[in-house]
Amino acid sequence: MGQDTLSDRQRDILALIEADGAQYIEQLAARYAVTTQTVRRDINALCDMGYARRFHGGVDAPVTVRNISINARATLNSGAKQRIARRIAADIEPGSTVFMGIGSTVQFVAEALRNRDDLRVVTNNIDVALALCNAPQVEVHMTPGLLRHNDRDVVGSDSLAFFEKFYATHAIVGAGALDPEKGILDFSYAEAQTTTTLIANSRVQYLAADMSKWTRDASVRVAPFNRITSFYTDQLPDDGMASAALQAAGTNVVLCGPDAD
Repeated sequence: MGQDTLSDRQRDILALIEADGAQYIEQLAARYAVTTQTVRRDINALCDMGYARRFHGGVDAPVTVRNISINARATLNSGAKQRIARRIAADIEPGSTVFMGIGSTVQFVAEALRNRDDLRVVTNNIDVALALCNAPQVEVHMTPGLLRHNDRDVVGSDSLAFFEKFYATHAIVGAGALDPEKGILDFSYAEAQTTTTLIANSRVQYLAADMSKWTRDASVRVAPFNRITSFYTDQLPDDGMASAALQAAGTNVVLCGPDAD
């Protein structure tokens, strides 16, 4: 069983784990009005794929590196993220429908779009919606879903289904980590599933990530670089491996260094 074959209930269980921590079989059975045996089968499938881990009477997130909070992420390399955001905003044409996903750099893109006209934005990112609250000329659609307090976004099957109602001209996505061989990585299944849904339902895909993402470890595969139209970053690693991987994938690289200002 792969990621794409998970049921809506299994996706929701993962979203609950990521939002609220450990979940208990009896409570899950009552929540979904199914038997405990059905919940155990769901949990066993999730654990077999490495998305969760069992404990007596329940299920929790696997032992892995977790991302830091969205507020802390927003302060890291903020200058580079703002330059990246301004360049992406400049490449969004009037009349576009724009998916805006998870991540602090995506939040900066929203701020750079506040004075733009004739845009439709579809997002699960609460900070994106808040950044555009004072931009009445931008039409904003907020997905339903399960709130992740630490990440200030919503996830789950309802959120994915809402995105799938649209076909966007642009998808702006972030990354938990980047790897020359594995491509885009993230810290949780819900984050990866959100990004893959945005990529699959858009014409042009913009990846926004600063250079620090090449030094981070994340365990969930999102997408190879050949699924990305353009990669906006402040700089690439000096070893040449990232540059070679992006060139082989046919991904356009847009460098947004200090001279971009």
